[in-house]
Amino acid sequence: MLSVAIFLPLFSALLVLALRREKLSKIISVISSGIVLLIALMLFLGFDWNKPGFQYEVKYEWIPTLGISYHIGVDGMGISLILMTALMFFASFVWSWKIEDRPNLYHALFLMLETACLGVFSALDLFLFYIFWEGMLIPMYFIIGLWGHERKVYAANKFFVYTFFGSMFLLLGIASIIAYAYITTGQISFNYFFHKNLSYPIWLQLLAFLLFGVGFAVKIPMWPVHTWLPDAHVEAPTAGSVILAAVLLKMGTYGFVRYSLPLFPEASKYYIPLIFFLSLVAIIYTAMMAIAQTHIKRLIAYSSISHMGIVTLGTFALDVNALNGAIYMMIAHGLSSAALFMSAGFIYDRIHSYHMDDLGGLARYLPKLSVLFMISGLAGIGFPGLAGFVAEFLVFLGTFKNYPIWALVAGIGMILSAAYFLYMYKKVIFEEETVPEQRLEKWKHLKDIETHHFLPFLLILASAFLLGLYPLPFVRIVEQTSRYVLGG
Repeated sequence: MLSVAIFLPLFSALLVLALRREKLSKIISVISSGIVLLIALMLFLGFDWNKPGFQYEVKYEWIPTLGISYHIGVDGMGISLILMTALMFFASFVWSWKIEDRPNLYHALFLMLETACLGVFSALDLFLFYIFWEGMLIPMYFIIGLWGHERKVYAANKFFVYTFFGSMFLLLGIASIIAYAYITTGQISFNYFFHKNLSYPIWLQLLAFLLFGVGFAVKIPMWPVHTWLPDAHVEAPTAGSVILAAVLLKMGTYGFVRYSLPLFPEASKYYIPLIFFLSLVAIIYTAMMAIAQTHIKRLIAYSSISHMGIVTLGTFALDVNALNGAIYMMIAHGLSSAALFMSAGFIYDRIHSYHMDDLGGLARYLPKLSVLFMISGLAGIGFPGLAGFVAEFLVFLGTFKNYPIWALVAGIGMILSAAYFLYMYKKVIFEEETVPEQRLEKWKHLKDIETHHFLPFLLILASAFLLGLYPLPFVRIVEQTSRYVLGG
């Protein structure tokens, strides 16, 4: 079933391209992504959180002479991210129901992207992992470059250059441990467990950690390799921003948890001060950058970088609670950022501007959106009762135990996140007096949330409430990964 979930979107993409019928492409995409979501939900509900290690494993020899196999499986983190990924793609296809610009190609690219994303979160062979990792780059490049806004080609090229640059370092990191394993054991293998059971010397750990880390840091993105993200978000179409923020950014933090911590444990401890410093700069500096923005999507993009800094902080606190919170934060941020980008995209669809100076008083004309936008923002700033609160609480609880000063300084970011969201919300939804009268007259005829908008909001925000009000089973599932990674 896991293999079906991964490759059904790819098969559907080929079907969409072959049929070349616009209405049918939309139907196929929604049905295909819906089936993947149901499979992911079944696998999630059937997951045994009391059992350590990986479940739903499938392994077939692929290139035996090089020790490469088709090997997939998931642990608590993997199945949680797969479920969120499936939810985000289904929501994106429903949201894009009325797209008119080359819908066949649009849906085909998103379906290919879904296969690559699901593959990254389930691959247990380093070669297979890298194929999926690189595979997501091409569809997203064209999604930004073809359906973006004014500077879409520049943003797409910048996205490609940065992420491909990071991927080259990741490839070198993989090559370094493969070569060392061959020299010391005489065996070529890309198997994850084979390398996890090897004890690398400290010099190789320090080198490989940096090579892997650059690849993961660019994808997160960590400061100072973060500058591609605001441009990509600003120019991407709404569904592209949703997938970029909710899914693609999580690949970097997933890589740190899946590969850096288990394969290079001593190097992970050695680089804690560096990771913490970069995380704190990201949390505080990019939150202050968000406050300075007048462009809605750019503000939300900077807020994403700030929140991902909390994830990396919790990941390298090397505490079960902190790592639980970091993994939980991947899910929580995916939900909140997706809802925020959908809110911004809806405003652009109706008013054709992302700039706060062109907006104000939307509560009177788009009341349903105003409510959904508010809940989305509260989820993003960690309001109690929503998923972000549980995630941030666990991260700071675990980090404070061993690194109280770092945790206290990072806590400033939580205050700043409330500041920039409330400022944006007040400026966009209220402050009607700042908008010219003739513009307000036009807005009286604006159409509020429609069904194909409301359903994605409902699925995402309901999930945020569920994870915030009843976190126990979800925390236990991600704790299965934390204890496995940290050896607890």
